[in-house]
Amino acid sequence: MLSALADVLESLPARLDDPTAWDSLIVNRRKPTTYRVFRYLPDGLRISLHKFDPCATHEAYPHPHPWPGAFALLEGSYRMWVGFTPDLESLEPITVTETVLTAGSRYEIVEPRTWHSVTPLEECWTVMVNGLPWKERAHVRAPTTTGKDLDKMPPDELAAHLAKFRNLLAK
Repeated sequence: MLSALADVLESLPARLDDPTAWDSLIVNRRKPTTYRVFRYLPDGLRISLHKFDPCATHEAYPHPHPWPGAFALLEGSYRMWVGFTPDLESLEPITVTETVLTAGSRYEIVEPRTWHSVTPLEECWTVMVNGLPWKERAHVRAPTTTGKDLDKMPPDELAAHLAKFRNLLAK
């Protein structure tokens, strides 16, 4: 997934010029509040451009993902907790590590039993690339936004979000 992320980061500036090619969600029912602008590529990958608002460590949402993904932190910093379950049903992950990531950090999650949470220490801007859902099956606690009736960004906010990423990628 890290090589897919590198490819996306290289081609991303050219993809930011057409706001109509992007969709958005405001994930505000858990912390950190996440402003997500996303689009799908023909090969099934999804690119998500996230802005995270700061939150307290106890508010950060620990979760596994329903698909493999890779992440790049472009601006800001966050504390990341990583856990792991022995199977796809266990609800109490074992702590593996906790670290602080800063701008320039990249990582991937490529195992469905891996959990993580992010606690933004300041406003954070990230790029996430995720693949198709796990071939076997996801962890029973892997969240999705499907059917949650989340708000979308108004067109002017979506355009400003894309402009922020254009500026970050130009650095």
